[in-house]
Amino acid sequence: MRRAGPPGRSTAQRELYGAPDPVWMLPMHLRSDLIRMGRLGWTMWQSRRVTGWTRGEEAARLAQVAYELGENATIVEIGSFLGCSTILLAGARKLRGSGKVHSVDPFDVSGDSFSVPVYEEIVGPRPATLRSRFERNLSRAGIRRWVEIHQGRAAEVARSWESRVDLLFLDGDQSMEGVQAAYDAWSPFLLPGAVLVLHNSRPGYRRETHDGHARLAEALVRTPEYGNVEHVGSTTFLQKRPTVSASGAGAPRRA
Repeated sequence: MRRAGPPGRSTAQRELYGAPDPVWMLPMHLRSDLIRMGRLGWTMWQSRRVTGWTRGEEAARLAQVAYELGENATIVEIGSFLGCSTILLAGARKLRGSGKVHSVDPFDVSGDSFSVPVYEEIVGPRPATLRSRFERNLSRAGIRRWVEIHQGRAAEVARSWESRVDLLFLDGDQSMEGVQAAYDAWSPFLLPGAVLVLHNSRPGYRRETHDGHARLAEALVRTPEYGNVEHVGSTTFLQKRPTVSASGAGAPRRA
């Protein structure tokens, strides 16, 4: 049974965030995930065990794209929460046998005003335990050593970053200001041919303080910097073209 939201939590929030997979459905999902995804199915199932909302087709595609990257791929995930998508990314690289996922999150239940009440309801009265819960979920999934944790906000962590990036997954603060800061800080590190992944960015999506990724995706698909655009569920996948240098051009600004 779905737990009712606290007073003040909007219908839009409940519809978007929904609920994690019920425990009683996990055995059925394990079988179907293995049949459909092969070895990646185990990674899909481990992700289902964690509270989060990268599910179904978009979860499968995220894991597949991470798996298809070259050897020693560098993946950066902005916004990790309890590790649902981290497991998809790192589990794929574990199967490939190389690469690293860099998880960037302040682990303080902060973010855009649309999401924070949902995070607080899930985490409960002890937000200080968020990182430890995240690490326990990674260990249970058997992928802890494939993940390097950078506790901090996107722009802060990027100031000391030096490596090029093969896949950048933006799933943190989804206000326009938060998205702009994360994109401006990290997009210059994207290699030619790298993949940019934007969660909650389906075309036309609009929610006050929560539609930054949708607006960013809509702006970037009109520029020559990205191609091979793919919408899967609520997630947009874009590939950086090899002939255009990273400059942050095309990122939207709020009027």
